[in-house]
Amino acid sequence: MKNELELYKSFIDGLVGLKDGVLSKWILEKGYPNTDENKDINELLSTLSDDQKAVLVKMVTNARISGIHDALAYMNEKMDLEGLVISQDGLPFPYDSFDSMNYDFISRCEGDEWPE
Repeated sequence: MKNELELYKSFIDGLVGLKDGVLSKWILEKGYPNTDENKDINELLSTLSDDQKAVLVKMVTNARISGIHDALAYMNEKMDLEGLVISQDGLPFPYDSFDSMNYDFISRCEGDEWPE
């Protein structure tokens, strides 16, 4: 069984693993699913060069990372000020062992190792 710190690291690393999302693949490959709602998106994507699509992927990925960051910052604030607790297997996350959850997330996205 993992200890609290291992669970916390696994949680943050799990979010890092989600940072790219499926939209990048759709933009670079065959487009969004072929539905009426996506017609305008796919029409736009068909006009873009590969270099332009790469820039769009960067923007979409940065927006996704920013959203995860902001959600973690909100959760961290609730933990600090309002007693929010995140737990797994009955063990509360030690969310302030290193820095903040949002900082730890960004650090791991940048490839930093976990501090000792």
